[in-house]
Amino acid sequence: MNINAFIKRFPAKVSFWVLTLIVVGFIQLMTFAQNPDPYVGTFKAEQADILLNITQRNNRYEGVFTAEGKRYNCVANRVIAGVSGTYSDNGQDIEFSLGKLLGEYFITTQGVTIPMKRTSLTPSFSNAPSTKPATAAAQPAQPQATTPTAARASGKMYTSASGYSFNSPAGWNLQGQENGGYSFLRSGQQTVLSVSPHAYPTIQAILNDIYDQNDAASNTYLKVRKERYGSNGVLATYEGTMQGTPAVLTILSLLSPYGGGVTFTTIAPRAEHTTELPQTLKSMAASATFSKPQTSPAAEQWRNRLNGKQLLYLYTGNGYSEKQTFDLCSNGTFISGGDTSASSSGGFSGDFSAVTQGGGSGTWRVGAEGNQVILVFNYRNGNTARFTVATAPNGTSVLLNNKKYFVQASPSCR
Repeated sequence: MNINAFIKRFPAKVSFWVLTLIVVGFIQLMTFAQNPDPYVGTFKAEQADILLNITQRNNRYEGVFTAEGKRYNCVANRVIAGVSGTYSDNGQDIEFSLGKLLGEYFITTQGVTIPMKRTSLTPSFSNAPSTKPATAAAQPAQPQATTPTAARASGKMYTSASGYSFNSPAGWNLQGQENGGYSFLRSGQQTVLSVSPHAYPTIQAILNDIYDQNDAASNTYLKVRKERYGSNGVLATYEGTMQGTPAVLTILSLLSPYGGGVTFTTIAPRAEHTTELPQTLKSMAASATFSKPQTSPAAEQWRNRLNGKQLLYLYTGNGYSEKQTFDLCSNGTFISGGDTSASSSGGFSGDFSAVTQGGGSGTWRVGAEGNQVILVFNYRNGNTARFTVATAPNGTSVLLNNKKYFVQASPSCR
């Protein structure tokens, strides 16, 4: 199946492994110099289950498209306004271009233009198939959830606005903090320890998303062992090679009684991995506590203002138009929808015109991070979107990440 066949589909769930690699990419951004090339990294379609991981090698660009478990190798060369090349589909070379239009990334192939977002400056070549979670109704962990006995971490306590707290382990130094997560390193070692919120609704959803990784393109072969951890957790250990380097990844995820939860991860070269690392994660899990995501009077006011409303974004200009809607229902669920169209004459991809559509659903909440009010969407496929919220200068519209949305009664919520 060709990549552009996916653009009108509801996005499949991002794999547990891909989420881990995104954490790795974030840590690399915090600890190493950023790659200045605007066309190297991981690019994700915002309205389809498509990833492009691309890097520069031997004066050309090489990469892999990944869509619903299938991958398509690609090669490209730099042109004036992006990169242009081909990807292989069933032995056939198909032309594509990656470029930027009005500050936004787009892939153009076979006359279709797909909006993309660069999620990492460092490519991560994963070939894991998509696995959808169980469709049973979400059942948050009960407050009496138990965690196996382990010594509590004795370092500094950190509290995330995402609704969890934990103690860092002794000897680990905070390296970065972003999007409700944290990364730590230990002096003289390459092992990375990360803590991040997740949006899995059930233990089974986590278990469904853990499987062996075998990707010849990146020389990554990892065998996984997984097990339940107490009444509200899952412990997974990946062993093998990651991009040709012997490595061990240990991942411990806990469910919160308020939905979602927290994941503790260590990513270590095999030479540095010992039984101490799983114990470190267990000690952090033993210190973990959960609370409702932070709220404030301002957040409550915004929740009341947005409850039962539709947020509508419209943009047209320079051959590009976009429509995006969010219907925020009073039962805590939302429905999103939208479409984009783009046309161009000449340029890096020649003449083109295309329309793409996409949408999703899940739960929404309004919270606070310091003095900033945030709107959080937890999609049913496991993805999370976060927006800062403010009143537009005209006083009647709202700004989500500084983009103006009109507020009107929702035609979808009952």
